[in-house]
Amino acid sequence: MGLTYRIKSVDGDTSFQHVTLRILDIEEGDYFDMSGNYLGSTENSTKRIFITGRDTARIPYSHGTLPKEFYDKDVSFTGIGNIVNLEAAKKYGTIITDLSYVTRMNVAEKIYNHYYQEAGYSLNELKYKTITDADNLNRHLSKAEIKRRTDGWTDGAREQLEGTELGITRVGGYAKYSEYLKDLEAEISIDYGRIGLNFDTGYDIMSVCAHEHKHLVDCINDVKNKTHINSERRAYTHQTLVDRNWKFVSFRFKAGQYHYGMAQANMYPDDFKKAFGKLEDYKGFIEQIESKNITL
Repeated sequence: MGLTYRIKSVDGDTSFQHVTLRILDIEEGDYFDMSGNYLGSTENSTKRIFITGRDTARIPYSHGTLPKEFYDKDVSFTGIGNIVNLEAAKKYGTIITDLSYVTRMNVAEKIYNHYYQEAGYSLNELKYKTITDADNLNRHLSKAEIKRRTDGWTDGAREQLEGTELGITRVGGYAKYSEYLKDLEAEISIDYGRIGLNFDTGYDIMSVCAHEHKHLVDCINDVKNKTHINSERRAYTHQTLVDRNWKFVSFRFKAGQYHYGMAQANMYPDDFKKAFGKLEDYKGFIEQIESKNITL
């Protein structure tokens, strides 16, 4: 299904008139409300992430207020087992990549938590019972803990020790900067701002979760056994060659991992090639491009 259009112009340039634009139905995916609560998935979900909007009274839809036609099968308030009707999905859902930064940030925590659990991991392993925001160092800390670390480090030092580009796992007893965690207490933080930016699908998020959970397991084993097995090599190898989600991640996510450079810097060359494939597939990749006005 889908629609095909012939392009008349791009930013006024009519040289594209021989080009047709195919608009596909991409509503197959996982659906969440504006608070990030999981509502269900279409029958053939590709794990694209969609957010439902508001009703005619401007009240955000939730499981209890969705129109009856939204579901083909409605069995739980947790969303597990619910089958979203594809035609209703087209009407009520918006793909997360089209939403504002503020909206994406508002749903990130619960969506990350959903996929962390769908990947087979338990939030009960984590001190705060949630995936924290890697870009908000104080988010789940008490005032006493915030003051202790503010007094102990400069802002720059703290950002260097606790901050991260994508995600970070901390385990008490493993490193000096995790001293606020008791022995073997764990925290996994993932950048909330990445959702809909280059974490576009549930597979992308579960892939990141697999990477961080591998660190968690390795760090705990290191503390218990007084070893040094934890490494980025082990985490990236597990993420790309062992975890089942890698083969389904979006190209934008995979290309972002490629160009970020950490996987290549830490994996064995043969393993990296096996995981990422041909170099030419990533040439010219631009994570964000300037939008253009297309006249159809």
